[in-house]
Amino acid sequence: MTPIQIVKNSDIDFGNFATNGRAGTVVLGADNTGARMSSPNISLPNGAGVAKAAGFTVTGEGNAAYSITLPSSGVLIYNGVANMVVDAFTCSASKVLAGGKEIIYLGATVHAGAAQAHGTYSSLGSGIEVSVNYN
Repeated sequence: MTPIQIVKNSDIDFGNFATNGRAGTVVLGADNTGARMSSPNISLPNGAGVAKAAGFTVTGEGNAAYSITLPSSGVLIYNGVANMVVDAFTCSASKVLAGGKEIIYLGATVHAGAAQAHGTYSSLGSGIEVSVNYN
């Protein structure tokens, strides 16, 4: 059997957003459109920052079924002075390697505090870990 493999194509990016003085969330869908929704306390500026789900390519034995393991707890992201939690991961995987390959997308929710510091946030260490295995 061909070994199963997952390769990251792109990182998750929630795009630009701001709080209105209260905590809130931004939910990024698990697709290639960058669609996102926010709680009432978060504004999503038009045309500012490009939101996108993380993208991966899974390869292996043609038409084989597989399972995917997403993070079970939140991942901290930092801007050097402040942090936010990313959790509630979702995935677009059909979990079948039609033709030996599937491109999948990973979405999630980011939690912003009431006075969230501005800046570019990224993970430290290994970041968001995703694994695949044959069923």
